[in-house]
Amino acid sequence: MKKFISKLLLTLVIPCLLAGCANSAQTSSPDNSEASSSQSVAAETTDDYVLKIAYNNSLCEAPIQMGVEKNFFEEEGLKFEMVKIDAAHMPEAIGSGQIEAGFGLLGKYLQPIDNGLDIKVTAGIHTGCTKVLVPNDSDIKSVADLKGKKVGTTGLGAAAPTIITKRSLYHAGLNPSDENGDVEFAVFSGSDLAQALQNGAVDAIANSDPAASIAEKELGLRPIIDTATDDEYKNEYCCISFVTGDLIKNHPDIAKKFTTAIMKSSKWVSENIEETAKIQVEKEWVSGDPEFNAKVLSTYNYKPSVKGGLEALKTSVPDLKAIGLISDNKTEDEFINDVFVDLGVDENAIFAGEKSDNEKSEETSKDSKEASVPDCCEHEHKESDTVPDCCEENDMKTASDSEKAAAIPDCCA
Repeated sequence: MKKFISKLLLTLVIPCLLAGCANSAQTSSPDNSEASSSQSVAAETTDDYVLKIAYNNSLCEAPIQMGVEKNFFEEEGLKFEMVKIDAAHMPEAIGSGQIEAGFGLLGKYLQPIDNGLDIKVTAGIHTGCTKVLVPNDSDIKSVADLKGKKVGTTGLGAAAPTIITKRSLYHAGLNPSDENGDVEFAVFSGSDLAQALQNGAVDAIANSDPAASIAEKELGLRPIIDTATDDEYKNEYCCISFVTGDLIKNHPDIAKKFTTAIMKSSKWVSENIEETAKIQVEKEWVSGDPEFNAKVLSTYNYKPSVKGGLEALKTSVPDLKAIGLISDNKTEDEFINDVFVDLGVDENAIFAGEKSDNEKSEETSKDSKEASVPDCCEHEHKESDTVPDCCEENDMKTASDSEKAAAIPDCCA
């Protein structure tokens, strides 16, 4: 009987071991048809941890989208799951553990962070993407002219366009508070904002792209704030990469790989704007016309920077504390130090081979000069030469000095 039981156990156990009974993570290719709200992609890696990355079909979120399409996440050895989360519900999704990493407008996260949301800024990704618009024939010519007016927006408090508007009002010397402020804010859905402006329900609207740029184009609106071009904001990173505090605590290597991947993806976007816009529409990450979308994307500066993320905090936090959106529980430095984390991403490797702005400027200047120099002037000659050899060859040897001077190209004079 004992021999029979032993044989039976061996019969059951051995096939199980050979088949690999232990569960392993399953992988699938990204399905950008959005038949479901979640997509999964995985790369070969010894780490079985699956990172949950947020996305929400925003135009400027191109680095997240191209991270999938161009395999930047996979190249860093990440296993990941793309989770679709509406931008308005991102803080709740982070707090509940639905997502652990993502990309978004810095301004909208600062107040939730102050209220306990545990995320860390790891890099600045791009500038631009928010506008305050008025009808072309409006008497509102500047932010100061908004005093006593009504501004339509998609939300109060943590809504990024509202925060940009309030920061601008504060800089213009106006009171941006919701109660007894110099400007009244009215909340509409994003799809109803443009109509509210047309109907006269509001005097101006604050929104992010692509909706803002589409409304500007189709309705002939005029921006009084454009963070992509205004001196006040054009160099400030509006959108950042973030990870949760738990991810950094438990999987710092994963957090670093994510940040590296999205920075590489952002650099690729900056060098391939038209292709990015085409892929976004073809793969249904965003809707719209690729040509128009490319024009909008080209107004952003997709040059990712770890330091840029820190500098954006140093610019934004004092403003938000001044207008009452961040409490005084911490000093500005304490707040910034708690929020920003440098994961040691190798930016030199990301931008390897890319020339500096000064080098590009020098090359452009040199090319311009060379293009304007006639062939006959490409040789070197002394300043004391009255007529370069190339000019003497043109039957000028017997000409008078005045005739020679008139015939010499400017570059040879």
